[in-house]
Order: sequence, then C-alpha cells, then structure tokens
Amino acid sequence: MRTYIKTGLFFLHKRIKVIGKENIPKKGAVIFIGNHQNALIDAILIPTTNNRNIHFLARAAAFKNKPISSFLTSLNMIPVYRIRDGFKKVEKNIEIFEKCVELLKKGKAIEIFAEGQHHLFRRIMPLKKGFARIITSTLKKHPDLEIQIVPVGINYDSRLKFPASVSIHYGKPILANNFINIEKPDPKFSKIMCEVSNALKGLTLHVDDLKNYNTIISKANSLNVDFTNPIEANTIVKNIEKSKVKPSTKKINWFLPLHIITKINSAFPLLIWNYLKPKITEVIFMNTYRFALILTIFPLFYLIQTGILGYIFNSTVALCYLVITILLAIITSKTSPIN
Repeated sequence: MRTYIKTGLFFLHKRIKVIGKENIPKKGAVIFIGNHQNALIDAILIPTTNNRNIHFLARAAAFKNKPISSFLTSLNMIPVYRIRDGFKKVEKNIEIFEKCVELLKKGKAIEIFAEGQHHLFRRIMPLKKGFARIITSTLKKHPDLEIQIVPVGINYDSRLKFPASVSIHYGKPILANNFINIEKPDPKFSKIMCEVSNALKGLTLHVDDLKNYNTIISKANSLNVDFTNPIEANTIVKNIEKSKVKPSTKKINWFLPLHIITKINSAFPLLIWNYLKPKITEVIFMNTYRFALILTIFPLFYLIQTGILGYIFNSTVALCYLVITILLAIITSKTSPIN
C-alpha cells in the first residue's frame, strides 16, 4: 500500500523534495506535528517520506462508512472527533487519546496536525492543545518515557493546481519532557505550544501580518517566490516592501506536443475529472480528488485500452502502448506548467 500511495503521489507532483530526514529518531516514541494546507495529501506525505510506521489522527467524518472505516483503520488511521461532530461524540476522544498513550508507551510514532483544521493560508494557525494533552497523559502514566516531537513543514508551490511541487522539511526533534511539568501541569501548555509553533514557523512560510496578508501574498507571487523553500520565502516576505518586482519571462513549453498526446490518450478520465471538479464544494480537497482519480480511474482506463489493443492486435503492441503511456504520464507530470 505504501508503494501504491507513493506512486500516486509521484504522478500528482512535479517534484517531491524531502529535507531533514536525519532529524527523525529511528526508534522510540515520536509525535510528528505538521502544518495542514492540503487535506488528505498532507496526511499521506509524512508517512510516505520517512521509514517510521506512523499512526495518524484523521477527522472522524471519514469513518462513517463501515467498509471505508475498516480500510482506513488498516492504514493506521485513528478517528478524532471535533465539536462540530457533536458534544457526545467528542467524549469518544478520551478513548482515542488512551490509544495514543498506549502507542507512545510502545515506542510508536503518531502524526497530528495541531492546527486542528486544514486551510489555504500561508501561515501557521494557533495550535490546539490535543497533542500536549496526549503527551501529559502519557508522562503521568509513564514518567520515564522520552517523547520526541518532530515538527514538519509541508510546503507547496500551489495547493490546488497540477502538477504542484512540494517540499517536506523535518525539523530538529523537541524533547517534550522538558516542557511538561507532571506535578504542576500548565492548563494552557504555554511553553510546549510556543516551542512547537515557533519551530513550524521556521519550516514553512508564515505571514504574520493578517491585515495585509492578501497584499503580501500577491506581491510574493509577483516576485516568483519559491514557496517550497521556506527559509528563502520567509526572508523575502519579511523584507517584502524593499523587494522589487522583476519582469517575468515566458518560457517555451517544448513538451507541449507530448502533453497534448497525453490528454488525447486520457480523454475519458479527463472527462470524469471535468465532471467532478465543479462538484467539489471545498476547494481545499481539489488535489485529494485529483489524487483519487490518479490512483483509480486513470490506471484502470489505461489497462482497459491495453487489453483492447492486445485483443485487436497482439500482446507486443499492447505492451508497447502501455510503456509509452507510462512514459508520457511521467513526462507530462514532470514538465507541465502549473495548470
């Protein structure tokens, strides 16, 4: 399944760059805390770009259907309930947190998006206390256990378009024990919340000025800021008033003929995509739906066409078609301008 998901991510993105893998503890209790700007794609990028076997919290709404719930559970996904799911259901989080405590006790890894919701802002939202409560509960039961927090900055050049590039920056681990006082716990968890938030702000672009947010992002776009490089992006944004817009130069798309052939060869899946796209009510799920089609409809359609060619002609022709199709898909996903 990991290989299958990674293949889908490979075709969804023009480039996936991973920085700081040396910061990931090879064993022991770990909590990966990332920013959350691209729905499901964020959740699967972390487990597929490191070697830890990660259990990750996902919103409970995805678990309503029993077969889907069983499938998601088999992928180490754990439902977490929000107030919008109902106050009675929120009480189930006590059981979920206990499960997380047991996982950490066994030296497992957990993934949490501490912002508590996905969003399209290029900034770190105020963190929720859930991860701090899990750590506190664990240390109360197992005070000698060391728990490392690995902050993760996920950076896209575009969250909604294709083919986007993404960089995953793993920050230096934070020993949670240093920020939690079991005897006199801080109900606000101020120290650990501040430490993790500041770490995330250094691993992704954080626009602090909400009043002028749109103006800053607009100018950053006109400056062709590389949003996948958070250090450079943060430096430019901090000095945005001094930056001068450079005239952009149009690049010739030498691969355009191959891109057109790929579209013709993918006519039926693209028709399905064009039908589904206007029905996506939350635009932040755009790439999630796109990813689902890349995993299912596109390969199925190519295999059916391969089978038809094999039936009409022979297996050699069919195999040649399949190889060419895969090569065209790779070229298109890696060379197309963001659309």
